[in-house]
Amino acid sequence: MENRSHALWAGFFTIAMLCATIFAGMWFNRDKTVRDNYQIITNSAITGLNPQAAVRYRGLTVGRVDNIDFDPAVAGQILINVSVDQDTPITQSTFATLGYQGITGIAYIDLDDDASNPQRFNLADNKIPRIPLHPGLIEKLTRSSTVVLANAEKVTAEMAILFSPENRKTILDAFSDTSAATSRWRKLGDELQPTAKLLPDMVTQARQTMASIGELSRSATELSNHLTGLSTQLQDPNGGFNHALTTLGDLTQHIQLDTLPEITTLTGDTSNSMRMLNQTLQELKEHPQSLVFGKQLPAPGPGEAGFEAPKK
Repeated sequence: MENRSHALWAGFFTIAMLCATIFAGMWFNRDKTVRDNYQIITNSAITGLNPQAAVRYRGLTVGRVDNIDFDPAVAGQILINVSVDQDTPITQSTFATLGYQGITGIAYIDLDDDASNPQRFNLADNKIPRIPLHPGLIEKLTRSSTVVLANAEKVTAEMAILFSPENRKTILDAFSDTSAATSRWRKLGDELQPTAKLLPDMVTQARQTMASIGELSRSATELSNHLTGLSTQLQDPNGGFNHALTTLGDLTQHIQLDTLPEITTLTGDTSNSMRMLNQTLQELKEHPQSLVFGKQLPAPGPGEAGFEAPKK
């Protein structure tokens, strides 16, 4: 009976020591770091992320995931509650992405900041700040692969349309036409070979022509220089041309002042003589006998001697 009592007390002591050891271990190993609570929100899949997963800021471990739950206010939105060290520089421009550890597929939260809004969150109002979860590398690759697959399907469908029997026939006909055109061009090249052989002579003639044109240009330049000298001589106030012009002007003035009035007077006299001659010729034509008997006097008029009234 006494042995059983000692054994019972020994068992209680052992259990007490074991509990004390566990409590001491938990006490000394407890996390004394002061952390702040944040919520990460997302509408994307978070495959591989579990509670107690690590939270890192640009690769440094700064906290852990406390729990994951759906947002009761927004359908389909996921809330990830995390606790982060107080000295972590989280600002209102901080965002989160999902990272994966090697090939295990275990996910963690990776925090980063684009420095667009460096203001810190106000934690004094007891409202848990929310940090958006941006698409990670895997999600971007998944979305890109989806787009690539869709484009590949579209290209495949277009290639199927392109290589339809009708289009294949059209392409073969085009190849045939191209071959025929190539043959015609080859034949044309053979026909142009004689002309090509004449090109050196034509080039030589063209050079000779250009040389002749150059000589003609030099001659034209010399002629232009001579004409320029002649123009200079003509424009010289003391030159012979201006002297001739002055003499011609004096002669013209003399003709206008002296000779033209005399010519005008002579012309008037000549005109009077011609009128008198015309009158004489007209009288001779009407009375030719006057050339023998003299000019016939006109018949006497009424009241004059010898007037006879006409008989009825």
